[in-house]
Amino acid sequence: MLRLLGLIICICISGCASSPSCNKAPQLSWANTSTITSDIKTLTSGEMAGRKTGSQGAALARSFLQQRFKQIGLQPWQGQYQHAFTYHSSFSNKVGINIIGVVPATTHSDNWRMVIAHYDHLGGNSKRYYPGADDNASGIAGLLQLAEHAIKQTNDVNLLFVATDAEEPGLYGAYALTEQLALAVTTPQIQQIQLAINLDMIGRPNRTKAIYIEGLRKFSSAKVIRNTLTQDNQLCVRTQQPKSFDGSVIAIDYLRASDHYPLHKVGIPWLYFGVPTHRDYHQTTDTLDKLNINFIAAVSESAYQLLKIDTLSLQNSH
Repeated sequence: MLRLLGLIICICISGCASSPSCNKAPQLSWANTSTITSDIKTLTSGEMAGRKTGSQGAALARSFLQQRFKQIGLQPWQGQYQHAFTYHSSFSNKVGINIIGVVPATTHSDNWRMVIAHYDHLGGNSKRYYPGADDNASGIAGLLQLAEHAIKQTNDVNLLFVATDAEEPGLYGAYALTEQLALAVTTPQIQQIQLAINLDMIGRPNRTKAIYIEGLRKFSSAKVIRNTLTQDNQLCVRTQQPKSFDGSVIAIDYLRASDHYPLHKVGIPWLYFGVPTHRDYHQTTDTLDKLNINFIAAVSESAYQLLKIDTLSLQNSH
């Protein structure tokens, strides 16, 4: 009987070790909540007036992001941070601009991993505008945290940080990025990108206090990846978005809902970090004071683990 009891205890301990438990109040190691708050406050200011593509507010957002990229120490991609593109919308040609920076591998590597988040939102004016705090100043703040931490570390792969424009009208910035990556003279080549992490709405967790990660189940080592994301700060992770909130059914195709979709179409492996839609989604009430800054910091720390995880864990299961 005692031998059986000992075996049961060993199994339980082994199970706990292989599957880290999550905590609704995850602990932080390095993410800076003051910087996250400051970055989001700037991006959601009346001066930037909702950051609509092509607006003065978007231009101010780009200036701010370029300044932050330089401050962090990111190298400009292909000699520049700003990468303009044209797209057709509402019966006219329009211009968007992505902001792209690089952290080179510590020693030479042909492999790359990417962090992407869109900085544009719905616009408005200084009196009434859409702040887009969760959508997607939160994702941009997370991207900046990842960049600030990564540049201080030893990196086995090259890292590409992309703040995309024109996501809201049709994922145009991400489509432009895939076209630039497809050019023969471009580094990285599409096949060199092992993983893209898309941060889009990571600031308003629901009552589960979990980050929802779409695309995780398609990896052969999904359990290993999930455990890796949880082990350091006990962040709760779920792999499928709930189908409703506030008692209403929301039909969202999460494959096509954000900037990972153009990457998916050209074969780049991706993971999409986000929270469920909420009552302030695409409303003027999506403001900084409603965000959980500690949660954004925890998501940033966990997402960083994917920039370090071994290549075998990123093999696609199909």
